[in-house]
Amino acid sequence: MADISAYIGFAVRSGKVVYGIDNIVKCTKRIYAIFVCPTAAKNLSDKAKLFSERHDIPLATTETPLEDIVHKQNCKAIALLDPNLAKAARNAIGR
Repeated sequence: MADISAYIGFAVRSGKVVYGIDNIVKCTKRIYAIFVCPTAAKNLSDKAKLFSERHDIPLATTETPLEDIVHKQNCKAIALLDPNLAKAARNAIGR
């Protein structure tokens, strides 16, 4: 069984990730899931929640910091653009 870091890693390697809440809001491609870091500020979490509710996009908070998963400093929010990887990552969080 793979954990969420494996699925997000696959998405990073295939270029199917948008980094940062501002880039997520500006993104014109179809977003299938948004993941927020547990260490994210309340303002960022609220903005991600509002955006996900408006566009009917699943939102989840990871257990480990996103910085460790995507290997980018100060990364607090990502969006996945691949439907299969987004579904697998959401299911991995539910375990």
